[in-house]
Amino acid sequence: MKELALNELHKSFATLNQEEQKYANIFLHDVQRGDVIVEEGKTLRDYITEYQFKAKNDQIHRFADTIGIDEDKLRGMMGLKLTETNINEFGRLDELKNTIDKSKAKAYFENKEGIKLNPPKVNIRVDKLVREFILKGGFEID
Repeated sequence: MKELALNELHKSFATLNQEEQKYANIFLHDVQRGDVIVEEGKTLRDYITEYQFKAKNDQIHRFADTIGIDEDKLRGMMGLKLTETNINEFGRLDELKNTIDKSKAKAYFENKEGIKLNPPKVNIRVDKLVREFILKGGFEID
């Protein structure tokens, strides 16, 4: 079973995009280490999708935890596939930003930039960061 999965992976690797290849590699290493038992009927695509979903989930959790924002509200907004023009429709972005733990956000930016910031500068940075995170569908936060 393990051999079949590895053969399928090697055959289809070239057809995967860069992000998919990254998760296929992680999956491959997990299989080789014995951390994953390959299930019959589950395709390589199923595993890659699973790994991508988990990584995105972890990314959103880390972002929410780092800047102290309501994770459920953030997830809800990210699920809406918003654009720059409709991101604050119905005041939803303002509502989300109202959940931010200002001291956590301040600590994050001060640590990242190595300077002391006053509250208005923190607000400007956090607004830009939250907008970017939602519009890009997430990213790794430092």
